[in-house]
Amino acid sequence: MVVNEKCDVYSFGVVALETLMGKHPKEILSSLQSTCTDDDIKLCDILDQRLSHPTFSVLQDIVVVAIVTFACLNPNPCSRPTMKRISQCFLSQLIPLNIPLHHISLQQLMSQELRSSLKL
Repeated sequence: MVVNEKCDVYSFGVVALETLMGKHPKEILSSLQSTCTDDDIKLCDILDQRLSHPTFSVLQDIVVVAIVTFACLNPNPCSRPTMKRISQCFLSQLIPLNIPLHHISLQQLMSQELRSSLKL
């Protein structure tokens, strides 16, 4: 393993996912390392259930954070965004996604389609 800025990006992804889940994401991380990721796991199923249901605007922010998070956790370090790109993504005005939260799977969050909507 070569230590570079992409390792920091991965660590950021782990911390961001832990924040969304409210616990360490060890099962999710190990499933990302395997070749098959369960298509049935939905974003709403992994969010911290101790929190009250968020408003629509907060849900949009959660989806953006989740997309960025899974881009950071890409098994291929060359495919991970830079921290500069991540910060630019959070600072820019984003077009709202028209996908209901309960329809978004972890597989979709890892897809290039959603990443490209954020220019990651």
